[in-house]
Amino acid sequence: MIDLASEHLRNTAAAYPERTALTDGEREFSWRELDDSVERLARRLVAIGFGPGQSVMIMSENNAEFLILCFGVWRAGGVMAVVHASIGPDELDYALTNAEPALLFAERPYLDAAGAALARTARPTRLLELSADLDVLRDVEPAAVALPEVDPEALGIIGYTSGTTGRPKPVAHTHLTIARGTDGVADMWRFASDDTILVAMPLSWMMGLIILSVSATTRGSRIHLLRRFNAVDVVDAIIERGVTFFAASTSMYAKVLDAWPRRDSPVTLRLRCCISAGEARNEAAFGQWRRLTGMPVLDSYGAFECWPLVTHDPASATLPPRGSAGRVVTGARLRVLGPDGHEVERGQVGEAQGLAPCMMMGYWREPELTASTITPDGWYRTGDYARVDDDGFVYILGRAGDLIVHAGHHVFSAEVEQVLSELDEIAEVAVVGIPDDEFGQVVAAAVVAASGTAPAEAAMRAHCATRLEAAKVPTIIRIVEELPHNASGKILRREVVPILSEAHAATSD
Repeated sequence: MIDLASEHLRNTAAAYPERTALTDGEREFSWRELDDSVERLARRLVAIGFGPGQSVMIMSENNAEFLILCFGVWRAGGVMAVVHASIGPDELDYALTNAEPALLFAERPYLDAAGAALARTARPTRLLELSADLDVLRDVEPAAVALPEVDPEALGIIGYTSGTTGRPKPVAHTHLTIARGTDGVADMWRFASDDTILVAMPLSWMMGLIILSVSATTRGSRIHLLRRFNAVDVVDAIIERGVTFFAASTSMYAKVLDAWPRRDSPVTLRLRCCISAGEARNEAAFGQWRRLTGMPVLDSYGAFECWPLVTHDPASATLPPRGSAGRVVTGARLRVLGPDGHEVERGQVGEAQGLAPCMMMGYWREPELTASTITPDGWYRTGDYARVDDDGFVYILGRAGDLIVHAGHHVFSAEVEQVLSELDEIAEVAVVGIPDDEFGQVVAAAVVAASGTAPAEAAMRAHCATRLEAAKVPTIIRIVEELPHNASGKILRREVVPILSEAHAATSD
């Protein structure tokens, strides 16, 4: 079994040297070219004194050089510290102080922000420009000595999660969990050398970098990289580039559907698997997606702290029930606990905790945060409510922080969002709890209408009443032009609250 991600790349380059490994805009690179670039960079890093255990931070949008830098650092025994390119100043200062990188690579648009952060934090980090040139550190003569032996159990990556609340969390993984976890993902989703995997998510998000891109290298699957998510570019890639595997947030699917061009003749697609993650399902959008592409959208549930955890086998002839994320994957475990800390009966709701093949080392240099997230017996507190049915299918009802208590009734945001999303007129929806003097909280929904439609508030509320208990039917429903999202495409519910609070205050006056 392979214990290092860079060895996956080396083996794939030996097996498929001339096959296309990566497309980045108009650029194409073979597996041999990619691996040669990684090898040169690793030796150049050694030549400038970079050694095992040192870290490198990157501020860049998606490009081939991003992946080369990651693999080159890993091959030299180093640690990648990954932040989103447009990260805010406070968050960047925190990441620099937390990771203490020896080197910071930034694309030109982000050099000023990187330099300002280094000045604020007084870090002795060397700032380097990352340009569109496979020959990273081209002015350095590669070291001729043997590369250092890499300890698989050593720190390999710190992923600063974008999250939906507060400061980013520094999720730390070893070289071993990166290598074995991506091998497991490739098995789970049946990646093969004839696959083309579309990476439209940011490489700064671990779904884009580790789960998709690094997993692709384990089987020689072609990586089709978009610089950033753009719905029109996604449509073009799926239709014209022979994409076979697509993963995105629910919000991204809605945007792609809105951008899909009307074509007079049928389009032949190669799609074989479509995955959604990170948000509640939108059944109307996913139904439209299936009619358009012939492929259902399958859920995947987990977190970079604990992965892979719950998903569905794309080769299975039986689709999961509506609203289910699938079953717990091989090698993982899920337990659902009640308020007393004991496991609940099947079908009952409780706090979800997971054990997976790839558990994080912890939050880097954050022992208190780690202790609050990992239980004494090693389970990951997901922060979500869930239930598991008699057939083992897992249903995620929403974040603990998103729980709405209306007149003593527990209402889960994701549950209401899913029901509203069944309506074809709704493109996106976010459900939150708004403080109320009489009921404690009221259920409120912000809705983005599908293109060319004008959903009526009464009709939306009536639909909810047929599918939900009375306490869960939204008291407030407002049509908005758009919903706020983070860099990974997830809806930021906390930013929806002020919008709907104003609406509630207006109706209460």
